[in-house]
Amino acid sequence: MDVVLHLANLLGLGRKIYYPTTTSSGFRGGFLKNLSLTLSNEVSSEPIFLDQQGKQEHRNVRREGLGSMLPANEHMAELLGLHDPSIVQDVLRSALLDPLAEATSARGKRIRGQLVTLGFRLVSDTPASLPAAKHCGWCADVVELIHTGSLVIDDIEDGSSVRRGRPALHVQFGAPIAVNAGNWLYFWPFELLRQTELPADKVFYIYEHCHRTLLRAHFGQAVDLGTRVESLPQRRVAAVCLASMKLKTGALMGFASILGGTIAGASEAVLLILDEFGQDLGVSLQMFDDLGNLIGKCEPAKRYEDLKLSRPSWVWACAADSSTSKAYAEFCAAVARLPDGRELELWLEAHNLAERVRACAHSYLDAAFRQLEERLDSARVRWSRGAFDDLRELGEEITVAYG
Repeated sequence: MDVVLHLANLLGLGRKIYYPTTTSSGFRGGFLKNLSLTLSNEVSSEPIFLDQQGKQEHRNVRREGLGSMLPANEHMAELLGLHDPSIVQDVLRSALLDPLAEATSARGKRIRGQLVTLGFRLVSDTPASLPAAKHCGWCADVVELIHTGSLVIDDIEDGSSVRRGRPALHVQFGAPIAVNAGNWLYFWPFELLRQTELPADKVFYIYEHCHRTLLRAHFGQAVDLGTRVESLPQRRVAAVCLASMKLKTGALMGFASILGGTIAGASEAVLLILDEFGQDLGVSLQMFDDLGNLIGKCEPAKRYEDLKLSRPSWVWACAADSSTSKAYAEFCAAVARLPDGRELELWLEAHNLAERVRACAHSYLDAAFRQLEERLDSARVRWSRGAFDDLRELGEEITVAYG
């Protein structure tokens, strides 16, 4: 296969997405309308789909926190392949297992884990069962563990000292140990998937998509680390930022949706629809997250971090695409003066950038749900309106939590 074509398939950036030119708030987001990308140009919440008996049974088997998904002592001998694993037990405890326990102890928003269950409910043809609930919960843990690993690595690469209101893992244990722990969390989910008791063909399918997801996420991280946004031509900024978001955040959200659909026994065509929706939802989430970084909502200590690092974000994209060349140059100059934010704050207020970012994010989110419904109907798929409404509610949670 031609190398460029193969890379295009891996990146998955050839799909066009169309957006309304006017949002419900009246903001005109026309610059999003024809933006297309090609290569050339912790545990989910308790499932709500079981009957009362099933809910009670699920409570009895439910795991409390991602930490319980780490390897048990009796499993370590098999994993290590050592005749006497006790020789390194104390070393592994201090250099890996304790850092992992710390990394998985902070409860996040569990957006990705919930998406597994909701993806299952959306397209399942059969009434939910306890085994299905267990599979969804297990796979939700897989996604959350991968996400946790990515946060550990992100904090190191971004030089962030805080994560979820606590010292970042590399601050507590040092960068070398944190890097190893974060990378370990990319590999451990493959072992967990082997233990799900899903049919072998489904496990193999999930393996393939997990591998693809990790590849795309690392492509996205390369774009993120290798881009100095202010050095890009203004016309390229939005496309580069969107590519980074689709790869870094969209890929894992797409994988979460695929997991739910695979457990439900959905067809390849339906799984593709779920993947595309998950990616779009992930981009929306990242847009709102970027807005939160701009206004300092979630973690005030990290305010303007994306701008300071000149990393791709939707704030840069909106500033570039909704400003004249003169105004955008002024924006870049104000960013360059950070951490002195006085000039930037004046620019943001004068150009109403926060509301522009918020309006674009809402527009993208609305388009994601509209296109999901259209694709399911076009494919003549039987789908659950109740699950769809719960997905919409999850989307609203994203808008409130991040932006």
